[in-house]
Amino acid sequence: MRTRTIGASALLLCLAAAAFAQDVHVTYNHGIDFTQFHTYAWGQMRKPSQVKNPQLAKEAQNQLNAMLTGKGLRMVPLTAKPDLILTISGASKEKTLYSNYDPSGTVLTAGTDYGTPEQQLVGALVVDLYDTSGKKLVWRGTAVGVMNQKSFEKNKELVDKAISKMFDKFPYAPGM
Repeated sequence: MRTRTIGASALLLCLAAAAFAQDVHVTYNHGIDFTQFHTYAWGQMRKPSQVKNPQLAKEAQNQLNAMLTGKGLRMVPLTAKPDLILTISGASKEKTLYSNYDPSGTVLTAGTDYGTPEQQLVGALVVDLYDTSGKKLVWRGTAVGVMNQKSFEKNKELVDKAISKMFDKFPYAPGM
């Protein structure tokens, strides 16, 4: 009985952690030699879903500049014919999420009406790098997570962590 209780408690902690974790994914063209890229510039998408909060947009831009500079890339003006074009887009949507627990703290089974609805703001950030010579997308990082509706500082931390996780998977590091 005690083993079952400990196992159930561990499962609940894992589920709770997963509910608030960011979902970060990176995809890139594995056939491209990223050591050929030395410069980048900020570009605009044709119909961008711009990051609506100007402070978060600026934070994302600063973090991206720091990450790319740390990877050995140099930012240049768009008119200087960079190797890569960097774009970001973002969106947020208020969603109703339901808890899976009743007030006594036990896990509910499907089909019960005890779940508690809660409004949460879910945000998404997409970072794209385009090869200017081939005019193709060569790298994309995406992050989705629950944002804090009351604290800009916590949202800033979420953006910073998301970008950091994205660039942990960047296929080029200085000295390669």
